[in-house]
Amino acid sequence: MAAPGAERAALVELCIDLADRLRADGPGLRARLHRGLADVGVVPIEPDGLTFDGAHHDAVDREPTADPARDRTVASTERTGYLDHGRVLRRPEVVVYALETTPDTTPDPGDDR
Repeated sequence: MAAPGAERAALVELCIDLADRLRADGPGLRARLHRGLADVGVVPIEPDGLTFDGAHHDAVDREPTADPARDRTVASTERTGYLDHGRVLRRPEVVVYALETTPDTTPDPGDDR
């Protein structure tokens, strides 16, 4: 028979896997699962709209933006992170806004166009 701590860890891992699978197909069930996990101290981390922090988030892609206020903020969470009573079980994988820079379009004075 497994120790209660090992059984809990296995159950939490199973619930997180199920939450990942429910992301697109069962948002209501996913929310219910997250509430149940929170009841036992496991909370999801979805930092959408917050400033990207490489110490706490894993950037998996970037989303261009023309808005300087969005630069280096989290555009979306691709894979939810989780804390168990403050201990990181998994860091969130996020898409980060990146300020789109456009090349200078000022015509060259020597250009005869």
